[in-house]
Amino acid sequence: MKRRNSGRWLGIAAASLVAWSAPKAARAQTEPQSAVVGGVEIHADQLEYESGKQLLTGKGRVAVMRDADLLRADFVTFHTDTQDALARGNVVLERPGSLWRGEQLKYNFNTRLGDFGSFEYFADPYYIRAKESHQVTSNEFVMKKAVFTTCEGDRPLVYMRAREARIIDDIRLRAKGVWIFLGPLPIFYTPYLAKRLDSLGWEFIPGRSGRSGYFLLSAYTFPLTTNLLSTTHIDYRSKRGWAGGQDFRWGRFGSTPRGLLTSYYAADKKPFKDDEEEEEWGQLVDNDRYRVRLSDIRSFSARDYIITEGNYLSDPRVIEDFFNEEFRMQSQPENRISLIHRGDRYTASIALNKRLNDFFSNVNRLPEARLDIPRMQLGDTPFYYESFNSAAWLQKEYPKGFETNNYDSIRLDSSHMVYYPTRHFGFLNITPRGGYRATYYSKTYETTYVTNQAAIMESNVIVGVTNTVEEQVKEGSGLRNLYETGVEFSFKAFKVLHESPIGRDFQGLRHVVAPYAKHTYIPEPNLRPFDLPQFDAVDKLDRRHDIFFGVRNKLQSKRRTTAVIPIQAQEPDALDLLLPQPSGLRVHDFVDAGVFTTYRIKRYPNEKEFSGVFFDARLRLVDWLPIDAWATLDPYEGEFTDARVEVAWWNLEDSSRLSIQYLYRKDKRNQVSSELSLFPYDRWSFRVYTRYDLELSELEEQGYFVEHKTSCLGMGSGYKKVGEDDQIWFQVWLTAFPKSYIKMGL
Repeated sequence: MKRRNSGRWLGIAAASLVAWSAPKAARAQTEPQSAVVGGVEIHADQLEYESGKQLLTGKGRVAVMRDADLLRADFVTFHTDTQDALARGNVVLERPGSLWRGEQLKYNFNTRLGDFGSFEYFADPYYIRAKESHQVTSNEFVMKKAVFTTCEGDRPLVYMRAREARIIDDIRLRAKGVWIFLGPLPIFYTPYLAKRLDSLGWEFIPGRSGRSGYFLLSAYTFPLTTNLLSTTHIDYRSKRGWAGGQDFRWGRFGSTPRGLLTSYYAADKKPFKDDEEEEEWGQLVDNDRYRVRLSDIRSFSARDYIITEGNYLSDPRVIEDFFNEEFRMQSQPENRISLIHRGDRYTASIALNKRLNDFFSNVNRLPEARLDIPRMQLGDTPFYYESFNSAAWLQKEYPKGFETNNYDSIRLDSSHMVYYPTRHFGFLNITPRGGYRATYYSKTYETTYVTNQAAIMESNVIVGVTNTVEEQVKEGSGLRNLYETGVEFSFKAFKVLHESPIGRDFQGLRHVVAPYAKHTYIPEPNLRPFDLPQFDAVDKLDRRHDIFFGVRNKLQSKRRTTAVIPIQAQEPDALDLLLPQPSGLRVHDFVDAGVFTTYRIKRYPNEKEFSGVFFDARLRLVDWLPIDAWATLDPYEGEFTDARVEVAWWNLEDSSRLSIQYLYRKDKRNQVSSELSLFPYDRWSFRVYTRYDLELSELEEQGYFVEHKTSCLGMGSGYKKVGEDDQIWFQVWLTAFPKSYIKMGL
């Protein structure tokens, strides 16, 4: 009864609104009319109200809104008491996360239920069509003869057809009698399918590998929550057997918290490729192979964050065998937790690092606390100060079965340095410095030599006496005192070569030369490296007297910031003021090259006066051809001991790229690698990778990949050969989802 009276009053209010708006409509037929009834807003080119039926009729561009629901159509009748709506003609219903289209719809704005009939529906990223449909609850649709696809248009390339389907909460699908079509061809059937519409679902990569035989890698990916993604792996390799794993990923790149937890197990029937490998690794590798990895980063504030990395492996080769790309980035996984705080003038951290697998060597830090103060001015004085401090319990652990014994020590290290920068003659920078470093060790080694007399016996008769020297090592604690003094010299000289614009994007040209020298003197400390347990570079510090010197050359211009710059531009320095300063320009280095070496005033035995001569160069003459080079020259042998050169060609229009890298290390490596990527964002894309050994004159590695993408479907195939092992595979994916969560470590 109350509901009927309420509807009558709402009807009267609606009629009043329509009557109020009618004169305006007479004056301007194109101006829409509006009404508000029980929290529902109705807009249309023409509104009519029948008070006896409590019925509003909208004609022409009708929009009915309540909360987040929006109904649009050419014609709508709306019952003001029950809030039932009947829409016809170009009907669109928008609700959070979904979009429905059709020619006719019955919908109740109170219950959010309706009879949708034949319709088109969008539940990101799926387009859904059905011959019949109705809404059985506020969050559940039932459809007959439904088609699901991520492709736009009337002729999708790939789609699912279901005899009956239910959509729950706009995201969960339950379907019966499901066929999957590739074009007109049915390729898969299942009597029942349950999945989330926002998940990738199943993906498969079939192929063949010389090491693994024929294989099928599969993964099922779906979101557990809006921020937690699950991927289940089931893999089969004909030569190696079954394998599987479970991954969880949370967060997104660039945000915190983010991370992953992965696990993988393989019942490996063939863990060794030949008898020689089995003889080398047989004691460490068996048929049960697995890995567990945890990686997480999360911030508590803009200044505080924690990084966690954990890895537990069955053997030292499992990452190389099944996750080869990961192995190339890091051959020995870490296990650490680091809590870091960044203050205005300091950085404080505490880290825990512990070996979990006894077949690796490691320096355990249980834990290590650090306080670092970067160089800062001391008040209003001309002096600058920097400090690095740490406290740790360190353990050096060798692989199990190693003949060397493990050792440990508590180490407290505190370094302090004061600088006094000065400027002379208007261009010469001279910075004297002095500092002290104290390092305490709970365990040190004191070596003493004891001379003993021993009798010389012949036929049980003493015929003489000889002296023997015995080395004795005694453990104890100690404080190493390290003093350092020195002075730094530097200046910059320049010449303006050109002041006028260069092309469209550059203004002026200058040559900058910047010589520098750094003198360092450290007298012999009271504790030498051989007196101390060795964990890292801190323990190797010793007497030193040398001059490090070099020179940098730059060819610079000013560049308009609106230009396309794929390589990050550099910040201006003090010399920028010497060139004209048009607005919107910043410094661009066409060439940045340096050469430097160290002259040892005091040397160790077998040490030469000069270290190697080091070179580095960075060329950015044009955007599409970046060049980088590094090299070390032995000045006494007159030959390079190592070198690396990287050259890349970019097509700025389609992002195609060719890169060539030369890598040389004396007596170890002399190789050229190249990678060509063509049209990576076009429908057809190609990639070729090679690595060639110049010493052996053989191709060490090669890979060829081709991809074809439509508006909704991607297809790819690849061939890769490393040494004697070759691999070939094929992949299909929906472009609405990430390409793959399968790692191609075969």
